[in-house]
Amino acid sequence: MPQYQYPGLGLDLRFHDQNEGREELYPVGIHTNCFGSESEMLFVREVAMMIVMERLTDKPDWHIKVFDDTITEKWIEEGLAIPVRPLYNEIARDGKPFQPSDDPAGSPTIASRDRFFAVVLDTILDRGCLEYCIKELRVKAEFFQRSGLIPTLDASSTVVKSDSFIDSSLHDSLRAAFVKLIDDHKDNPDWHPRTDDKVLNLVHPSLYPLVYGRTRVFEDEVVGVEDAIDKWAGKGEVIPQQEHRKYYTGIGDVSINSSFWSTKYQWLPSNVELREDGSVRFTSYINNLHPVKHRGVYGTIEKLIERALPAWDLCLKLHLRRQHVEFKGAGRTEPRFPLPDDPDDDNEDNWSPPLRDIPTPPPRPKPEEAEVEESASNPASPDETDSDDPDYYTKEKGENGEIWYGTRREIAWKKVRKPAQPKAPEFKAWKYGVEPGQSLRERFDNLQIIVKMASIELTPEKPNSPLGSWHVEGQMNEHIVATALYYLDSENVTPSHLQFRMQTSSYQEENFKVQQDNFSWMQQVYGTRLNLGGFSRDSACLQNYGSVETKQGRLLAFPNVFHHRVSPFELKDKTKPGHRRFIALWLVDPLTRVINTGNVPPQQRDWWMENAFGNLDGGNAENVPQAIAQLVLDKTPNHPGLEAAARKGAPLPAELMAMVRESVEEDTVPMSLEEAKEHRLKLMEIRTAFQKHAHEEWIHNGYNFCEH
Repeated sequence: MPQYQYPGLGLDLRFHDQNEGREELYPVGIHTNCFGSESEMLFVREVAMMIVMERLTDKPDWHIKVFDDTITEKWIEEGLAIPVRPLYNEIARDGKPFQPSDDPAGSPTIASRDRFFAVVLDTILDRGCLEYCIKELRVKAEFFQRSGLIPTLDASSTVVKSDSFIDSSLHDSLRAAFVKLIDDHKDNPDWHPRTDDKVLNLVHPSLYPLVYGRTRVFEDEVVGVEDAIDKWAGKGEVIPQQEHRKYYTGIGDVSINSSFWSTKYQWLPSNVELREDGSVRFTSYINNLHPVKHRGVYGTIEKLIERALPAWDLCLKLHLRRQHVEFKGAGRTEPRFPLPDDPDDDNEDNWSPPLRDIPTPPPRPKPEEAEVEESASNPASPDETDSDDPDYYTKEKGENGEIWYGTRREIAWKKVRKPAQPKAPEFKAWKYGVEPGQSLRERFDNLQIIVKMASIELTPEKPNSPLGSWHVEGQMNEHIVATALYYLDSENVTPSHLQFRMQTSSYQEENFKVQQDNFSWMQQVYGTRLNLGGFSRDSACLQNYGSVETKQGRLLAFPNVFHHRVSPFELKDKTKPGHRRFIALWLVDPLTRVINTGNVPPQQRDWWMENAFGNLDGGNAENVPQAIAQLVLDKTPNHPGLEAAARKGAPLPAELMAMVRESVEEDTVPMSLEEAKEHRLKLMEIRTAFQKHAHEEWIHNGYNFCEH
């Protein structure tokens, strides 16, 4: 009996904790119905506070200066001076102000159904908000001094950063590893497809992935590191093809598009043992990193994983089912601002000035005789006529074609009112840190981690790196729950940021009791459209969180509930080349084990051939039997060393040759680089289709307010 069962090997490929009734699960933001993957709707004001705190924690020695009242007073003044429009645009859904006017002054233009359009706020931050930020930063500074980590952009979930967590020795070792790998690839660099030869892959999980119907696997995790090639390459049983479901798969009470799972491919994680002395050790090889030739690089990555673990501890949260609390985590899991008591537009306290401060304007003057004669031929509808009664309901056409409804006083109020933003709440310190027994080390003996190492190379001929696309990591069958990124080297490139957003729930009627269409105030203070009925890309259930700079030496970690994308950057000096180099570590759900490199022997044919035959280009071709060389050459055409061995090699006894032929004819020869690249292109096509479906779901999942 195998030690484990895996999705796609012993379990249904679409196995998901949420359908198994487990009490705990790590949320993933791939689809719109994963428990715990949603953010609360956040006030524009709260997101602005998060952005300000993120910027302040980038200042040198911020954790010391934050306790100096003179300095923090300057920070408050800087915060009050931040221009409203750019800040609002960064926060508002899709980074666009929600008003139909292009008036650069930002004056509100309200269409006939004005409640469907929000306007740019006159102000966002006030002194109370910024004083709250200083108090929170003092708590975070104390935590930073204990842990070396900074929780940031934290509301319903948390991003973690640190510029000091990776010491200079490890940083230098990682840079040396990159230099060595780049040198090894210099004769045959692996430029990632569709990147215009700008992204150089050093280790990438899309090359030689698990291929259903092609890859050989073991049911048990027998493949290690040093023995991976010598003992296991070419062995195992071909994993069967997976059934393609034409329709949908149920998760919870909704159906998920079949493209969210891949029935053809899966990235292969490595197994990592968490040792009692605090170190970690790979117990299976890293896909696409030679386990013997680059054993020293393995040790360096192991040290990086040691440093990533506390960052993952801080940003990961568990969703708890049927318990008195919904989430358990070391970072913040809820917003700072409470829900508004009465968000309805008719609540005059939501506006400034309130209706009670607006005098009733005089009735419109009587029309002149000529106007009377003209209006007689075009009689107005009853609600367009004026009346001396101040409570008479009417409508009025504005200068820009908008239509106002209400009494004269209400119309006058609607023309001048501005949304009154909620005051900063009373400060309540969040208790940052892992509870005893809840760290990854304490809960698990081993983890599964996917490794990527890449360098973005810019040249004077290709000086720009474009804006990335919004995405989460992996597909459903890869069960990735968190990311750690280490930016180890940036040379001659402009700053770049990683932008974050989360999904929100489409059903908000329990949180916000409003009458039909009465959510103009909400749209403005939350920075999103709230079109009635949902299913509108204009009212997509997405909450922007802000961005973090991806500077050299920074460790960045976040759970896979965050959609993220990289901002564009370019060469500083357009006459010289530049680069940005990074390592990505993706943590697989510790509660769901997936097929890994412990099950899958190395598929790289070059590794296998070098181990089996030595360096045939080095003049030892005559040591390989001719017949064996010819058999392998049939599987690997145009190989100079094999061709030489087929000509010069020694003969082999017939009975041994029969045994060899039987083995080789069973297609035990691992995958060629050409075949692996073909699979990579197909994998990318599948993921592109999946990301398109996911994006469509994200932007068409609109807010749904029932009528009350």
